[in-house]
Amino acid sequence: NGTYDAATAETEGASRRINAPSHDAGFGFHTVRFRTEDGDVYSLHAPAITFDYWVGRRWGLMLHGAAYFPARAAQPGSVDDFRGSLRNEYDQRWGLDGSVMIGLHHELAEKLHLYTGIGVHLQVFRLNDAQFAPVEAVTFGVGAQARVRYDFHPHAHVGASISAAIDPIDLIKHVNRVIILFPVTFAVSLGTHF
Repeated sequence: NGTYDAATAETEGASRRINAPSHDAGFGFHTVRFRTEDGDVYSLHAPAITFDYWVGRRWGLMLHGAAYFPARAAQPGSVDDFRGSLRNEYDQRWGLDGSVMIGLHHELAEKLHLYTGIGVHLQVFRLNDAQFAPVEAVTFGVGAQARVRYDFHPHAHVGASISAAIDPIDLIKHVNRVIILFPVTFAVSLGTHF
């Protein structure tokens, strides 16, 4: 009976840890490709700081956020056919990316988990300098994420994720609006669950 109680307690404890809220902070690479009303296509490439949250059991709530700082860009087919660094071109270079999703938890092994989700997505970015016209957008669409988590401790884990979206709506009324935008983030993270 004592053995059964100990085994039951251990199983219940493991179940609580699996279902516990999960917080992850990480870093990675963020890229954005978008087309504007005049037909130009742009690409931004940036290091990123990420945050991810999960709460639920089999189904749950997933949150994804990233702050990124564009370092390189490309505008193929333009008059200048620009491809290169943004560090010397713009003083302000920043962006925010976020998704609120309905998620699904898959237990791949005893300590290995897969989380997938889909939901709404919002992205904001701005490149600004006194010598150049600002490049900015606030876009809205559908986002998704897949994240793998490995529990190396009862209350700590490492993870890797890919997040992507498609945004067909530019919320800013300005000249040459964004008509479609595709962001992708690759990240690794360290997190807790308790």
